[in-house]
Amino acid sequence: MDWNIVQLPVENIYDKLDISFTPFFKENIQLFKEIGYERILDIGCGYGKHSIYLAENNFNVTSIDINAQAIEWLKRYIDRKSISNITLIQADMNSLPFQDNYFDTVICTSVLHHQDFKQIENSISEIYRVLRRRGYFLFDFLSVEDDSFGIGEEIEKNTFVGSREGEENIPHHYTDVIELNELFNNFRKIKIQKNEYHIIIDSERKIKSRVFDVLTYK
Repeated sequence: MDWNIVQLPVENIYDKLDISFTPFFKENIQLFKEIGYERILDIGCGYGKHSIYLAENNFNVTSIDINAQAIEWLKRYIDRKSISNITLIQADMNSLPFQDNYFDTVICTSVLHHQDFKQIENSISEIYRVLRRRGYFLFDFLSVEDDSFGIGEEIEKNTFVGSREGEENIPHHYTDVIELNELFNNFRKIKIQKNEYHIIIDSERKIKSRVFDVLTYK
C-alpha cells in the first residue's frame, strides 16, 4: 500500500502556532459524533489543540499530560474562554487514574511512540482497561520508513534518542504494520492508514513525516 500524501500547514490554532488538524482526526471525530459518544480521554494533551476542538464539538473531555506547564496553560485558556466541558489532570499514561470501562473514546496524538517498548505495551494495556466495550482508540505512530528512522542513539530495537530536532532527549519508537497488529491483538478491529505528512512551516521550509494513523475498536 502506497503512502497517502497530505499537506498540513502550520497556522494559529487557539492562540498557538501549530500543525493543522489531520483529515484522519476530523473524519473520526465526526464518526464519534454520529455514534453518539460523549466521554473522550485525550492522553498527552499538551497545550490542548485536540481537547479544545473536541469540547467545541460538544464532547465531555478529560485531558491529561505529564507536563505541568502545558496543563497550566490550557487551564488558563479554558478559564478565559469559559469552556466548561474539559477536565484537566496531570497524570502519566502508564498509570491512568480512572475506573475501568469508563471512556467512549481515547485519543493519543504524537505521544504513544515517545516511550520504550515495554512502556508502550503498558500504556496500551491501561488504555484498554479504561475504554468501554465497543469504544474506540484513535492514535498515530511513527513508521520505520520515516526519514528520521535510524538517527541518534538506538536504546533498543527501533527506538532512538536524538532522532528528531527539538526532541533530542525524547525516545522515538518506530513501528510497522506487523508490530501494530501484534500490539493491538486484544482489540476487535484495527484500521491502519499510511499517511506521509508534508508539514508546511513557510514558503521555504517543509518537514516530511511518515506516520501510521490508527483507529482500533474494543
